[in-house]
Amino acid sequence: MSTEATAERLARLREQVDGIRQLALRRMEQGATGLQIAASLSQRTDEFVVARLVAALQSCPLDVRERIEQTSAVVAVGGSGRGEMAPHSDVDLLFVHYPQVPEPYAGCVSQALRDYWDGGLKLGHSVRTVADALQMARQDIQFATSLVDARLLWGSESLLEDVMRRFHRRVSGWRAAPFIATCCVSREDERAQFGAAVQQLEPDVKKSWGGLRDLHLMRWIGYARYGVSDLNSLKLRGALTPDEARRCVLALDYLTALRTNLHMAAGRAQDVLSRDEQLRITAERNIAGTAGLRPVERFMQEYFAHSTAIAEIAASFVARHRNTGGLKRLLDFVLSYRVDQIYRISPEFVTIPKRHRKAACNSLEGILAIYLTAVRYGVRPDPELAEAIKSQTPKLSADRLSETASDTFLQILSRPGQLGTVLRSMYRTGVLELVLPAMRHARSLLQFNQYHHYTVDEHTLRTIEAAEAFAPDPGPLGDAYREIHHKELLHLALLLHDAGKGYEEDHSEVGRRLALEAAQRLALPDHQRDLLVFLVHQHLLMATLAFRRDTTDPEVLLRFNHDVGSPDALRMLYVLTAADITAVGPGVWNNWKAELLTSFYDRSMIWLSGQSDLFEQPTRLQRVKAEVLERAGVDGEELERFQRHLEAIPLHYLLATSPDRIAADLRIILRRQSDGIDVEGAFDSETRTIEYRVITAENVATGFFHKLTGALSAKRMEILSAQICTCTDGIIIDSYRVRDYDHDGDVPEFRRAEVNDIIRRVLRGELDVEALFQSRRKFAPNQVQGPVSNLPTRVVIDNETSDYYTIVDVFAHDRPGLLYRIARTLFEGDLSVVLAKISTHFDQVVDVFYVTDARGRKIADSQRLVAIRDALVRSIEEFELAAATVS
Repeated sequence: MSTEATAERLARLREQVDGIRQLALRRMEQGATGLQIAASLSQRTDEFVVARLVAALQSCPLDVRERIEQTSAVVAVGGSGRGEMAPHSDVDLLFVHYPQVPEPYAGCVSQALRDYWDGGLKLGHSVRTVADALQMARQDIQFATSLVDARLLWGSESLLEDVMRRFHRRVSGWRAAPFIATCCVSREDERAQFGAAVQQLEPDVKKSWGGLRDLHLMRWIGYARYGVSDLNSLKLRGALTPDEARRCVLALDYLTALRTNLHMAAGRAQDVLSRDEQLRITAERNIAGTAGLRPVERFMQEYFAHSTAIAEIAASFVARHRNTGGLKRLLDFVLSYRVDQIYRISPEFVTIPKRHRKAACNSLEGILAIYLTAVRYGVRPDPELAEAIKSQTPKLSADRLSETASDTFLQILSRPGQLGTVLRSMYRTGVLELVLPAMRHARSLLQFNQYHHYTVDEHTLRTIEAAEAFAPDPGPLGDAYREIHHKELLHLALLLHDAGKGYEEDHSEVGRRLALEAAQRLALPDHQRDLLVFLVHQHLLMATLAFRRDTTDPEVLLRFNHDVGSPDALRMLYVLTAADITAVGPGVWNNWKAELLTSFYDRSMIWLSGQSDLFEQPTRLQRVKAEVLERAGVDGEELERFQRHLEAIPLHYLLATSPDRIAADLRIILRRQSDGIDVEGAFDSETRTIEYRVITAENVATGFFHKLTGALSAKRMEILSAQICTCTDGIIIDSYRVRDYDHDGDVPEFRRAEVNDIIRRVLRGELDVEALFQSRRKFAPNQVQGPVSNLPTRVVIDNETSDYYTIVDVFAHDRPGLLYRIARTLFEGDLSVVLAKISTHFDQVVDVFYVTDARGRKIADSQRLVAIRDALVRSIEEFELAAATVS
C-alpha cells in the first residue's frame, strides 16, 4: 500500500473513532443520562471493533472465515462488557479461540488490533486459547473479574458459553470464598492508593472509596454467590433490597455521567475530580449557592451523597457475603460469650439473635443500649444487626430525648477505645442524627479550600479517632487526655465543633448555639453546659494564639486563661485543638505545631494550677539562663561578656529556643567582628527542611527582614517559619526554616555556601534585593497557579493584644515570594519587624508580624494604622496580579 493510501486509511480510522466520541459529546450536551451515553459509546465501539475484524478476515477464503468464526470469539470484558464505557477509557477485549483455529487467525487479529490502535482506541486486550484464559483467571484476579462481565461481540457463542461455564465452576460454590476474599483484598489495596476515605476532597470517581469500582466489587461477589452480577438480578435474588438497588442505579448513572464529562473536558482518560474540575462542572451545571454554601460546595455535597451511598451499601454487601473461613468462624464461636441475656459478643462484633432483634431495635433507648454494649466490649454491631438498626431508624421519633436515652448516649461518649468505630456505625445508621440533629446538616458537607482534606462529617469523626489515639501517648497530649475527668464532654465538643459550618454566619457562633441546644437536649448540668459551649465556641482560640501570637506575653496568657478558667477545661481545649488539626489531613499535625501548642499549654497550666505565671516566669528564665551558662564553656572576662549578651536577649527567644542553641549563638556573638555577618545552614532530615541562621548587628545594614526573605525567595525557597530576634544591645539573631525546591533530600554544601554568600552580599548592599528578586520570578515548581479559594486578601491590625507592639495579621493566598513582598512593604512603611509567625493555615495562609515604628514604639496613630493596612492590601493584590500574569 502506498504512503498516500496508508495516510488516507489512518485518517479514515481516526475519523470513525472521533465520530463515536463526538456523538457521545452531542448526547451529553442534549441532556442524555450517564448510562445512556455509556450505552451509546459501547454500541458504536462494538460496531467499530467487529467491522475492523471482519474487514481483516476478508483476505481469507470463505471456508476459512467460517471455520475461524466457529472456533474463536471476540469478547468484550470488564468495563466494555458491562457497557459502561467512558469516551477515553480502555476497550477491554478478549480474543479467545480453540487450538484448532485456522492458521490465518493470528494475522487477521493482529491486523484488527493495528486498526484499533491506529483509530485512536486505547486497548486492554489479550489473545488466548480457552485453556490459557481459564489458567489466567486462576492466576490474575484482574483478569478473572473482567470475565464476570464477558459479552460476545463476534464469533462462536458456544465457545463463550463453554468458557463461562467452566469459569463459573471455578469461582462459585465452595470456591467462592477465596475468589471473593481475593477480590476484596485487591479492592482494599486500590482504595488505599486512590483515597481511603469516602469524603476525600479530590476523589477518583472510579477508584476512590464510594467510586464506581465499589459497584463492580458487588457485581463480582454477586456473580460468585448467585451466578448473576447486574443490580436488578441481585435485587431479585434478595441480595439487595429494592431501596439499595435503586440508590445504586442512581449513583451509577450520576458517576458515569460525571466520568464522561471529565473525559470529554480533558480529551483523555481523566477520572480525578480535581478542584479545578469541580469549579468547571459547577459553573457548567449552573448550580446556585445558598447563604452558607458556595455553588461548588453544593455540587460536591451532591457528589458525596452518591459516593457515600455506594460505599455504605458496598460495605454492607461485602460484610454479608464475605466468607471468612471455617476456622475463623469456629474460633469466633468458641471465643464468643453472652451478656445481658440477649447480646452475644465475639472478637469483632456484638450480635442479637433474630428472635430478639425486633424488640431490641424498636426504640431509641434499645438501640443506644446496643451501642453502649458495643463500646463497653470494644466491638461493633455485626452487619445484619447494623442493617436492622438502619431500617428501624426512620420510624423513630426523637423530638425530645428521654432521660434514659440521654444517659446512655453520654455513657457511650465517656468510653474511649472503640468510640470512633461505634460512632461511625451510629452515623451510618442514622442514630447519631436522632440524638444530635445538628449532625444532619454536616452530612457530606464540603469545605472548599486548600487546607481541609475531608468533608465536615468525615473530619468530625476523625477528630474522635485522633483524640482516642492520644490515650497511650507517653507525652503531654496523652497525659492531658488521660487526666480529663469527663471525656464525654470532650467527645461531644468534638462532634459539634464544626457543626456550624455551611451557614452564612461564622461557624463558631452557630456552633455556640448548637452546643447550647445539645446541652439542653441532653439535660447537662449548668456547669457542663457552659464548658461544652465554651469548647465549641472557642475551639480555634488555642491554635490561633499558639500559632499567631507571642504566647510568652503575659497579657496574652492573662486573657486566655481568664477565658479558660480551669485546668480541666484547658486539658480539653488542648486535646480538642490537637485532634482538630490532626484530623484535617495527613501531615498537617507536625512537630512544629506540637511544640508551639504544648509550650502554650504548659505555660497556661502553670497559671491555672494556682501559681501566677508572672511570678513563675522569672524562675523559669533563671533556670534557662543557668542552663545556658552551664553549656557556655567560657570563663573570666569572656564569661562577663557572655552574660551581658545573654541579658540583652528578648524573652520570646529565650523561652522558645533550646539552651544548647542559645549558648551556640552567644559563642558566635562573642567571636564576631563588629561588621561581621555569620550565616549557617543546617538540614533537618526528619522534616526535609533547612534552617538558615543569621547573626549580625543593627549597624551592619537596615531592613534585614525584607532583605533576607527576598534573598531566600529569589533562590527558589519556600519560607516555612521565621524567628526574628533583635537584642537590646543591637545584636540580631534571625533564623529561617525553608524548603529548597532545587534539591530533593539533603541540601549539598555548595548550595548552602551559595545561599550564605547571597545573604551576606544582600545585607552588605552589594546586591540589590529587589533586582535579585525580580530576576528570579520562576519560583518553586509546585507554586500555586491561582487561588482555589475565592476568599479575598485581608489585613487585620491588632493594637490591643500587646502593650508594646502592633500586630499585623495578613490573610492571603500562598505564593512564592509573597513573604518578601509583605516584608518590603513593611520596610517601606518605616516599620521594624520584631517577631514573625509564618506559614499558619486555618483556611488561608496567615503571616503574623509584631512591628514597631523606627523608634521601637507601638503604632498609636489611627490614620497611620489605616495607611499600613491599605498599603499591604494594595501591595499583595498587585503581587498576586503580577504572579498570575507570569503564570
